[in-house]
Amino acid sequence: MRKHRRFWPLDLSVLRLWLSLLVLGVAFWSIGQLITRQILERTYQTSRYVITDVQPKETTPQAIATIRVGIYPESNTAEARVVANDPTLEARILEFSLIEPEAIEQAIAKELDLSLQEVSRLVHYKVNSPDSR
Repeated sequence: MRKHRRFWPLDLSVLRLWLSLLVLGVAFWSIGQLITRQILERTYQTSRYVITDVQPKETTPQAIATIRVGIYPESNTAEARVVANDPTLEARILEFSLIEPEAIEQAIAKELDLSLQEVSRLVHYKVNSPDSR
């Protein structure tokens, strides 16, 4: 019996180990393929209706052409003159006890109900002497 084992290339226990590993690998691969196929074949529920009649929000009111800000550092005040595109509308004058441009822009945005970006785009500054008011 010992001679017979020498000619046998693999022991039966080693053969069982490799076959069980092969079966286990094929089982894992098959289960992975089934799960992958089910995930990829899913349909995702999307809304069937698209809202197309939404009007874009205007970035700047058409009435405002520019905002001219005069800063008076001696009195720590600023005067903002809102100039309209329409000549029939009169210019609106706003006064603030601020001299920092960022604070002035925030106050103007709050007063006119505009965004900071719109106010920054429209505003023009001029530092004035006290007697030029």
